[in-house]
Amino acid sequence: MLYRYAQVPPNPWSDMNGYGHFMQGMISVYAYWIAVAAILLVVVHLFWVRGTESAFATRATLALRRLTRGSIAALTLALAVAASLGGWIFYNTNVVNKYITTNDFEQSQAEFETKYKKFEGLAQPRIVDVKADVDLFPAERDANIRGSYLLKNKTAAPIGELHLWLSPLVKGRTIVVPGAKVRESDAKFGYTIYTLAKPMQPGETMTLTFELEIRNDGFTNNRGVTNFVENGTFFNNYEWFPYVGYQPGNELVDTNKRRKYGLEPIQRMPKLGDPKWLGTNYLGTQSDWLNFETTVSTSADQIAIAPGYLQREWTKDGRRYYHYKMDAPILGFWSYLSARYTVKRDRWNDVAIEVYYHEPHAFNVDRMIESVKRSLDYYTTNFGPYQHKQVRIIEFPGYERFAQAFPNTIPFSESIGFVARIEKPEDIDYVFYVTAHEVAHQWWAHQVIGANMQGATVLSETLSQYSALMVMEKEYGKQTMKRFLKYELESYLRGRGSELVGETPLERVENQGYIHYRKGSLVMYALRDYMGEEALNRALARFVADHKFAEPPYPTSLDLLSYIRAEASPELQPVITDLFESITIYENKATAASASKRADGKWVVSLEIAAGKYHATAAGKEEPVKIGDLIDIGILGDDPKDKTRGAPILYLEKKRIDRPKMKFEIVVDREPSKAGIDPLNKLIDRNPEDNLKAVERK
Repeated sequence: MLYRYAQVPPNPWSDMNGYGHFMQGMISVYAYWIAVAAILLVVVHLFWVRGTESAFATRATLALRRLTRGSIAALTLALAVAASLGGWIFYNTNVVNKYITTNDFEQSQAEFETKYKKFEGLAQPRIVDVKADVDLFPAERDANIRGSYLLKNKTAAPIGELHLWLSPLVKGRTIVVPGAKVRESDAKFGYTIYTLAKPMQPGETMTLTFELEIRNDGFTNNRGVTNFVENGTFFNNYEWFPYVGYQPGNELVDTNKRRKYGLEPIQRMPKLGDPKWLGTNYLGTQSDWLNFETTVSTSADQIAIAPGYLQREWTKDGRRYYHYKMDAPILGFWSYLSARYTVKRDRWNDVAIEVYYHEPHAFNVDRMIESVKRSLDYYTTNFGPYQHKQVRIIEFPGYERFAQAFPNTIPFSESIGFVARIEKPEDIDYVFYVTAHEVAHQWWAHQVIGANMQGATVLSETLSQYSALMVMEKEYGKQTMKRFLKYELESYLRGRGSELVGETPLERVENQGYIHYRKGSLVMYALRDYMGEEALNRALARFVADHKFAEPPYPTSLDLLSYIRAEASPELQPVITDLFESITIYENKATAASASKRADGKWVVSLEIAAGKYHATAAGKEEPVKIGDLIDIGILGDDPKDKTRGAPILYLEKKRIDRPKMKFEIVVDREPSKAGIDPLNKLIDRNPEDNLKAVERK
């Protein structure tokens, strides 16, 4: 920043928080470069060629003669300002904060893994109860955390050591493990190993207490910490609370970088079915279901929110306090938010709906509430009861672009929903969809959580995608889903091209977003199409009923498929294999389409198609396989008066496609516009653009 001309630190804008804490660094660096520019301007003035002499020695001599009191004063002032600001910038980025390059960060990740990876999977006590007092200071971007974990040995053997990881960015820390001695304390990586006074026996408990100070002083050379801001604080316990055991989230994932540092090829998740990991859910090793209670304070002009039900609210010494408590165990994943919020409230049956938002961002709030209602309607009817008495959506600044589900609480980025402008009727209402997806997580993760192994995110993300698709379809109709499915297909195909380690079948997905989100949408929509919505939802409802809030061993994608297969007919078993257990790619194409009008006003459509089917390896190599699949053959019409919901479907029926080339003759009631194979893009097709062909008139 001090050596690359005109380079400034990142200064992202949030409509909710403005430039916030980035302003200090931005102004300092801009002023520094203005001073440097002034120095260069004076130097250029002195050395400027004003005659025929252009040799440097001559120009240097002339420059000395041109020095005047004014130019000396200007140069001295600019040098002084640049030096002062340069020192101020260096102090903030190298003394107050640590200057970290990309290579430094990568090397640190490699060192952490080399040193502590051996402790992954080491038996540790689990958190069963959390109490925390969190004081937020938004204007200063600071926080104080005081809390306790009740730890329990849930294993069948004694545990003699306790391993804790805590972010090295936590400035002050006091952790008390009763009677324990510190065997190793690594400040660089935040890893501490305690030797217990007496090994914890199976079933035994103990209480760990902690006091933490989070300070964000000055400014950094990069974006720095954006969890704590003046208006829109948002963080979760995985980032700033002590973590019990090894934290694999700190590892390098890029294959080439791992090779550079001599690390073994990464195993993104344990192998599907590994009995060692059936006792751990994929959110982490430190807890199963736990009791949660917290008190959070903030400045007088803000509202602070955490999962749970508000027990009490009060004001003391110019600060606002909120006491939250859950009435039933939750997963060990909770959050804190604070901002100057406007609140809109509504209800669905006996469930309170609340949206906390930045006051100018009201234009999508009603759509979010409507989506919550539609989602609760569909999910409770088809999957089982909602476990809470409220749903809260809370806006946070757009430094990150996601929404995330915690128990009865959904933080939602301004950039993905609150500032979205869905103006055209034909636009995909992704605000409605994302809301439905996050509400679905109250079933898929916060009721049923998968074991920490391959396929775990099928049980959370893929099933939430399917659930939201059904709500979306009920709201906007089947024709609208074509655009959404096409987007999902294109995103999946792009994701395959950027895979760093190896593609997996959906059943064995290793937290790969392009698979569990994008391919997952297509697979579940196609499966619903083959099985029927009632049969598929019946399987999912049985799965929830048998596994909700279950203690270890946790279910896997294999368990889910067993419920689905039990509801599917024998002829659909190979379809399930293709969808979940293989990487199946199609090459379907409409090659010719024509139509003639009969005397009775109906139209006879002649359609010729070509079809191919392939199975791919993890490396992307595709091998042709014999096709014999039921695939949609469709005829679409044209409605020039209404372009909002896609072309009307005049005919859509599954046909057995068992030859590379086939012909069909179909009668429809209205004039056709297009005809083809898999017209709604339900299957994974290498080139979905050629599935439909314009119908020629005869």
